[in-house]
Amino acid sequence: KAVDGVDFTLHEGQTLALVGESGCGKSVTAYSIMRLLSPPGKIISGEIIFKGTDLLLLPEESMRMVRGNKISMIFQEPMTSLNPVLRIGEQIMEGLMLHQQLSRKSALDEAISLLGQVGIPSPAERINDYPHRLSGGMRQRVMIAIALACHPRILIADEPTTALDVTIQAQILELIDQLKREIKMGLILIT
Repeated sequence: KAVDGVDFTLHEGQTLALVGESGCGKSVTAYSIMRLLSPPGKIISGEIIFKGTDLLLLPEESMRMVRGNKISMIFQEPMTSLNPVLRIGEQIMEGLMLHQQLSRKSALDEAISLLGQVGIPSPAERINDYPHRLSGGMRQRVMIAIALACHPRILIADEPTTALDVTIQAQILELIDQLKREIKMGLILIT
């Protein structure tokens, strides 16, 4: 078993840190919550209760409406998590149009606003950039914008400052904490 006996509760507005050495199962725990484990990985027992519902019992269609909408995740590597052939605006807009039923124009306006909120300079111009045109810190901010687009109740941040310099790390952590307080979401911080 990659992970065995994990048990925790996360309340609204609370930060819970999962801390441990490489390979100890922190990311596997996060992927389990999101039901994103790749085969041969699987959840063989337990329950994941969110607002009174066991996520393990939801059909995949229902789980898709939870992922990115009610529970969102900032993945560990922004360069491999962002689609290199899609402009960053399209990647932010996708969740807004799917989960919030926003029109393309409204989703674009919201995506530009989100880029501004996460500290991307000149967001109206940067919205059309491809990921490779952005620095590591800016790609990480785009990942945060995608994760926060639908105002999730829980944000899972899987090592959100990996490979960033110390100054940018502090800015990213402060940004996540500030947005957590504004939205009143629970935060699972993996480090």
